[in-house]
Amino acid sequence: MKPSLDEQGVSLVCVGIGSPESACEFAERVQFPTECLYVDPTRQAYKALGLYGDLDGTEGIFFDPKVVEGVRRLFLDKSTGEGLKKRGIDGLRKATKNFKPLPPGEPRDAVQQGGLYVFRGREVLYAHKDQGTGDHAEANEILRAAECGCA
Repeated sequence: MKPSLDEQGVSLVCVGIGSPESACEFAERVQFPTECLYVDPTRQAYKALGLYGDLDGTEGIFFDPKVVEGVRRLFLDKSTGEGLKKRGIDGLRKATKNFKPLPPGEPRDAVQQGGLYVFRGREVLYAHKDQGTGDHAEANEILRAAECGCA
């Protein structure tokens, strides 16, 4: 998708929760330009956007509701199965061809879900909060928002 966005003059920026070292390794593995990749080890961007999985360290160990919810989204959310069914196993194989787990600095960060946003300045043109591990924004919706400035 990046070449299509580049053609339109749209900047693609990715933010992850890992370390600068893991970001460099990720970029090398998937051939993603490092100048478009940032890390947010304190998850401030995730918190500001209200993304799911905001554990702050005050939770209890096992049965704290926030921990249970985070683990549910990570492993058991129905969107993961629906996404796999929709995109097929070949898409998963292709996406994970160069996969290597790059664990975050804090174990609680492992349940942090992501999202995808299209901004024009500070205006949000498109927003998608991942409900679970396999839930992702639709490519055609992202491109449409970037092309026409509407979601």
